[in-house]
Amino acid sequence: METVYLCPKCFEAQSMPGKCPHDGTELLSCRPGDPDDPCRRPLMNRQGKVLSRAPVWWLHYSVQDLIDYLGVRSES
Repeated sequence: METVYLCPKCFEAQSMPGKCPHDGTELLSCRPGDPDDPCRRPLMNRQGKVLSRAPVWWLHYSVQDLIDYLGVRSES
């Protein structure tokens, strides 16, 4: 599984950890899963309605409290 380093401010992706070259913010270490991993899908309810266009793996990094409240789990 590959690791991606993202700026939480501007979402610039880098291949190495450190600071964002655009705004100096510390990059987040994220593991988005393999290409067929369900965590790459958007957040959906049981009826299949999309609740967020962001993939589940990103929501775990950016809004963990909301994910915990909703009881959402990535299957990775």
